[in-house]
Amino acid sequence: MPRYAILAEGAFDYILSKTGNAIIRYRPEEVVCVVDSRTVAKTAADVLGIGEDIPVVASLQDAFQHNPNAVLIGTAPPGGQLPQSGREMILLAIENKLDVVAGLHSFLSDDTEFSDLATKKGVNIWDLRKPPDPLPFSKGSWQTRKTPVLLTVGTDCDTGKMTAAWELKCELESQGVKTAFVGTGQTGILLGGFGVPVDAVVSDFMAGAIEAEVDKAAKDSDIVIVEGQGSVTHMVYSGVTVGLLHGCMPEMLLMCHEPGRELDTFGYPMAPFHLVLDIYMKLVEPFRPTELVGISLMTPLFDEKTAAERVKEYGERFEVPVSDPVRYGMVKIAENIIKYLNC
Repeated sequence: MPRYAILAEGAFDYILSKTGNAIIRYRPEEVVCVVDSRTVAKTAADVLGIGEDIPVVASLQDAFQHNPNAVLIGTAPPGGQLPQSGREMILLAIENKLDVVAGLHSFLSDDTEFSDLATKKGVNIWDLRKPPDPLPFSKGSWQTRKTPVLLTVGTDCDTGKMTAAWELKCELESQGVKTAFVGTGQTGILLGGFGVPVDAVVSDFMAGAIEAEVDKAAKDSDIVIVEGQGSVTHMVYSGVTVGLLHGCMPEMLLMCHEPGRELDTFGYPMAPFHLVLDIYMKLVEPFRPTELVGISLMTPLFDEKTAAERVKEYGERFEVPVSDPVRYGMVKIAENIIKYLNC
């Protein structure tokens, strides 16, 4: 079992360290500490409200006292590049015989300084974002696919698409539904051990790459849940969002949103929820019917009363089950999906 020291220097919070946060939430037994000098001496629970007494330490050197056997880059910096300060930590980790797990666009295993040292020390470097080779081209297999697909989509980046997908998978499985989860980013692939990093795939092959993963997952499943990426109205990441949407051609959409967010992750004013939803529906409309089966709200900045009011408000307005999967679970949304499967 891995014993991760999560590297989150200067970025350990509920958004910026989302890869590390997912492992803290769903695999806390695999985390021995978090490295972040900004929040040193706190615990994961102090910072995130989860993770109980997982300690935050000031440096990787300090992390060694907790006996990690691997480091995980817990952040997802814009552009996915390793900063110089991170480079020094990775070299220190390899020198001390720790495996390295990274979800960056710059592949650490292709860096000869890292790879040569890793070979010498007998450790592994796992680049979660390295795409398959060769890349498959789309075959349009959705036209004959028998297993329905659900895709999580959002009004922005960092709106809980991976969390909603994973929580829904767990809830459906608890109700006896054979559910496959296809990760499309570093966090989902790390959690599920399966998928394709779509934002690292050459654009012409993006639809084919996700189609191939969905086809594999669909063989022995009642439903395939695909982790969404970006947003169709995000000026930087809309390309990967549309490629993913048309690659999996979902029968069902689960919309993810943070109420009250005024600016997207690129600092541009957020588009209205109903407009973003309408764009998603229209992008699938030329190919097949798709249905909104639920809304997942991200409410960590709200008190309990306000969060409940937002859930009720969106449920009444859009007439679908609504939940914050972390606060309230996914029972109602799962039940709605089971109704769809039984139709």
